[in-house]
Amino acid sequence: MDQDMQQFDVVVLGAGQAGLAAGYHLSRTGLRFVILEQAPRIGDVWRARWDSLHLFTPAQRVGLPGLAFPAARNTCPSKDEFADYLEAYARKFSRPVRTGVQVLSVGATGTGFAVSTTDGVLHARNVIAAVGANTLPRIPAAASGLDAGILQLHSSQYRRPADIPDGDVLVVGAGISGAEIALELAATHRTFISGRPTPHVPDPVLRWADPLYWRFIHFVLTTDNPLGRKVSANFHRHGAPLFRISVKDLARAGVVRLPRFSAAAGGKPAFDDGDVPERTHRHLGDRPQAVA
Repeated sequence: MDQDMQQFDVVVLGAGQAGLAAGYHLSRTGLRFVILEQAPRIGDVWRARWDSLHLFTPAQRVGLPGLAFPAARNTCPSKDEFADYLEAYARKFSRPVRTGVQVLSVGATGTGFAVSTTDGVLHARNVIAAVGANTLPRIPAAASGLDAGILQLHSSQYRRPADIPDGDVLVVGAGISGAEIALELAATHRTFISGRPTPHVPDPVLRWADPLYWRFIHFVLTTDNPLGRKVSANFHRHGAPLFRISVKDLARAGVVRLPRFSAAAGGKPAFDDGDVPERTHRHLGDRPQAVA
């Protein structure tokens, strides 16, 4: 590739919502920039998630600069709708996005940065990292001690209940992702969920106090003040709050709550309250499936 085509003022890593929003503002500066996306299509990170996933943020709050999300207020877009929106956004504003390009390394040079990719080396005075906050699966260390006969899936590998074999299911993690997966699985499997549930944000808060709620999130719960830093730390330790569904919804669906999964004993899961493996095994049946 022509060397001049590899020289930029800014290279943006990632064509998700943050990367595309950065591109929107960069286009108004006159700077020469490019956005690199590892996936074959913009939005593929969202398309690869489980089939029934919906955003928990209402449509009026997920639009990027310059283009509102095309859906009614207080509706939550599906993951495929949001993926298509990101692709349409880049197309509408003619963003300079290179898809299917993996970034291998970023190193400082005397005049900026060298970005090594599968499409060659790019040089830029500035680099914006917009690669997302949840790109690496977090798997409990105790999972390595479970019996090989227990199917284990991370939530990023889960797609739909039909893919889960017959038998009881243990969902590890009671944040929004774990709760939504457990609620879906409860229709076809006896389902257990392990962990302390995160706080539930009631629907009326989002529906009727929408401006105040989001103003509080964006201007009060920031890392610029002690309260925001404390909430941020808890968020990363315990997961996102529950939206649209609550612990009561899980109970009504028959999902059984268990304490935190903390160890494997005899190849079976054990929990913080001291449940012995035999008791746990009796709860989960002969063919438990572990879904983190």
